[in-house]
Amino acid sequence: MLVIICGLPGTGKTTLAREVAKHIPAVHISSDAIRMMLLRKRTYSEKEKEGVYKAMFKKAEELITGGRSVVLDATFYKKMLREKARAIADKTKSKFFLVECTTPESVLRERMFARKRGESESEADFEVYKKIKEIFEPIEDEHLIVDTSQPIERQVRLVMNYLC
Repeated sequence: MLVIICGLPGTGKTTLAREVAKHIPAVHISSDAIRMMLLRKRTYSEKEKEGVYKAMFKKAEELITGGRSVVLDATFYKKMLREKARAIADKTKSKFFLVECTTPESVLRERMFARKRGESESEADFEVYKKIKEIFEPIEDEHLIVDTSQPIERQVRLVMNYLC
């Protein structure tokens, strides 16, 4: 099984992805963790993002081929990136699920403030959020939308119902 948890920066993707991965069970792969592991200095350039997604997809395919389920956690801001993930599921004959995280901007701002205090592995700030929001390509495929301002238990229950 391949589950994509996507959405704009600060929408709670990583928190939800970690919890969903525990419940499936699955391996959680975060673009933020990959970026920190691969790059000493991070710029969020297109070339950098391309390398991060390439590494995520490679690891996901290896794990799924080895019989593991995977939860990928990233913005997936381009349709082409979501299609690449779906292609991995098709190639490995795995089920594919897409979950989009949303949250009110007031909650998002609070989360961004917490990041400044070092309470998150993501470095994306409100400026990064605004940039990604401008270029985020709408999701047209069937998917679940989760409001991550709701309690995490409710979010996980919604996703698990979707996956069943």
